[in-house]
Amino acid sequence: MEGYLFPMLPLLILFSSLPLVFAENHSHFYFTTITNDSTYDYPPYITTRSLDDIMLSWYDSDNGVIERRVPWFRSTVGNLLDASIDEYKFQLMLQKRFEDYRNYMNDTEEFQVLQLLDGCMIYDDGTFDTTFSFRYNGEPFMSFSTENGSWIADDPRAQVFADKNNKNKTVLEQMKDSMESRCVPHIYELLSLGNCTLSRREQPVVVLTFILIANSTYKLSCQAYGHYPKYISMTLYKNGEPVSESLMEKVTLPFPDITYLTQLSMYTTLKDDDIYICSANHSSNMLPLMARHSQDITDLGSSSSENSDNNFSGSENFTGGIIGICLAIVLLVVLLVFSSIWWAKNRRH
Repeated sequence: MEGYLFPMLPLLILFSSLPLVFAENHSHFYFTTITNDSTYDYPPYITTRSLDDIMLSWYDSDNGVIERRVPWFRSTVGNLLDASIDEYKFQLMLQKRFEDYRNYMNDTEEFQVLQLLDGCMIYDDGTFDTTFSFRYNGEPFMSFSTENGSWIADDPRAQVFADKNNKNKTVLEQMKDSMESRCVPHIYELLSLGNCTLSRREQPVVVLTFILIANSTYKLSCQAYGHYPKYISMTLYKNGEPVSESLMEKVTLPFPDITYLTQLSMYTTLKDDDIYICSANHSSNMLPLMARHSQDITDLGSSSSENSDNNFSGSENFTGGIIGICLAIVLLVVLLVFSSIWWAKNRRH
């Protein structure tokens, strides 16, 4: 199973290498965590299911029932009760495997964590990758290779378990076929179920902020928040010239309402005549959304410029270009209208 890295248990940070997902690609993951730690008041077994960055469902050993996390989700293998029963059986199997690993490695003094990542990614060119991999205490332990049709020990201590699992060729073939034939159809089915949510377009709000860090050093942040789909192209301009991406840090984070925050940030020193423009191109808007800041640096102790509905730039080059495009569109519409009227009148005669 494979999954979504959710911000709850500190131990879930152990599986920090989840693949990045872009708007033109799609993923279907289950993410399972088993632990014997009683320090935190969390269930010893938790599974989440996700489509892209959206958590579809949650199951834990305390409740024993799969819970929907989005209203349009339904199980692809019957109703949620049947799926919960199947998940419980899977839970017992994984907890038994966890105990086998712990006993074999004689890990009895401290708490341990076993995590399973299971699912696939499909790319815009039609190719796809599958994953079925275990991590033990945050480190790669054992994984199934669909290319080889066998288990691979990522940790030398897992070799004995890989060898044991590789003895049954029939089971290996069934697992390979299941991973290659079931996951991708699940993606399309889930995309269809969530069409109203996943096909929508949410326009971002663009904000440019400067925060004084020390002396004349500022942290500049170009933010676009509330956008959906995830993919967005952002560019920061300084005095009309684009700032190299290598000088900035970029991060995209999901919001609970299934929108995203994307931020470009960098540390810089400012001059009185500096003009910064933050531009965001997104599928929800025909023209770039921009935020501009050209204020005197003596007033920039902690300031921001926000522009969620202005399609303009503080730079004359940008302004002229966009105004020119708008005028051209208006002129074209006027010509089409008058041409239609003239044609209609002459057609009557």
